[in-house]
Amino acid sequence: MILYIYSYVVRNPFHSETRIDLKKISWEELSILINKVFFHGGEINITKASTQYNEAYSTLTYNDLDSYSLVCDERYGYLLGCSIFENDEYPEGSYLRLINKNEVLSEKIYTFAPFDDEWSARYVNQDIEIALKIFKEIYNHGYLSTESKQLFKDNLTS
Repeated sequence: MILYIYSYVVRNPFHSETRIDLKKISWEELSILINKVFFHGGEINITKASTQYNEAYSTLTYNDLDSYSLVCDERYGYLLGCSIFENDEYPEGSYLRLINKNEVLSEKIYTFAPFDDEWSARYVNQDIEIALKIFKEIYNHGYLSTESKQLFKDNLTS
């Protein structure tokens, strides 16, 4: 069985939560959460996992497949990355980062709070509508379309 597990942190005011099944909330609730994270800082992670019932421990075991991560600093914007499990398109798996097409040649660096992580402006996006479109695809279909993947850069070829 495939499940979509999500977790989030909103920095101001602080709130965090982990849920087992993304489909238990509506798209409207998820989009409100994404906007909160964007405007107040924080992160949201969605992990696609295969599950199997372990009878010996009477519990589900999870095997992570793909994961999608949105990290926001309310001063600068957001980073959106996805880790893709091995498949026909990516035989060895891959990590993709959303590109800011307006900053492709920029040398500017942003320092994201609260961990002082430094990120190239080419990966820092301000248009939340792009992130919402991508997360809606994940919510509705469980994967990124070919069109959406073109917005990303393969980390291995950077």
